[in-house]
Amino acid sequence: MAQIRPFRAYRPAAGLEARTAALPFDVYSRAEAEEEVKRQPLSFLAIDRAETLFAQDVDPYAQCVYEKAGSLLRERIRDGSFIREDVPCYYIYELQMGERLQTGLVACASVDDYLGQVIRKHENTRVEKEEDRIRHVEACNAQTGPIFLAYRSQPQVNEILDRIRSQSCLCDFTAPDGIVHRVWRIADRRDVDRISEIFSGVGEIYIADGHHRCASAVQVALRRRRENPGYTGEEPYNYILSVLFPDDQLAIMDYNRVVKDLNGLSEEEFLEKIGVSFSVKP
Repeated sequence: MAQIRPFRAYRPAAGLEARTAALPFDVYSRAEAEEEVKRQPLSFLAIDRAETLFAQDVDPYAQCVYEKAGSLLRERIRDGSFIREDVPCYYIYELQMGERLQTGLVACASVDDYLGQVIRKHENTRVEKEEDRIRHVEACNAQTGPIFLAYRSQPQVNEILDRIRSQSCLCDFTAPDGIVHRVWRIADRRDVDRISEIFSGVGEIYIADGHHRCASAVQVALRRRRENPGYTGEEPYNYILSVLFPDDQLAIMDYNRVVKDLNGLSEEEFLEKIGVSFSVKP
């Protein structure tokens, strides 16, 4: 059964949320990431993609880049740009795109659930991409990007989230791409305990996006367990930063590709080769 835990998050100080928020680090080219950090220096992208703070001839996978990410995160904690919760909390994270709303629960999922296949995956991962995020997590001593998990909708969880969403939120802003982001904190111990209890009855949860971030967090946990054979299982590295969305709020969108180069093939040959693995129609 699923283990879902609250946590003491570091989050942007009031008023800095919109300036800190960033798209996932891997949707940008290096040039695009550099432009975004120039546009908004407080963007979390500066931490997720610290090569943007170096000259072009610096390898984005150089150790100094990871060290810069960690030092910048710690600097922003020291100067108050990020604050830490006093008690373990859950959060509600709502995204609005036009008329469509999608509401998730920000929580920590269990590394043991991943190893025991309670958390189910549907993609293989690449070692070099895992190693990049492993080095980033180690340098920051933090998980900086959540994984997107899906679960079978639980009416009792929905009731709690709906009640709290009727109250004042922590932040509410519209990003440059037009998506509205809203966050609420769930700090009442009764609500926190009840959510954990309900999820303990959920059989499986599924990775919708973030396979590499998840695998990297697990590898960091396994390394730290080897280094600390007396670990209890309660250490923060045994959990994975996640946002869990109920299945009845998910929408699967087209993920289209444009082929710009047939690599010497005729159109007929290209379609024939594609047809080996896919159904092809005009």
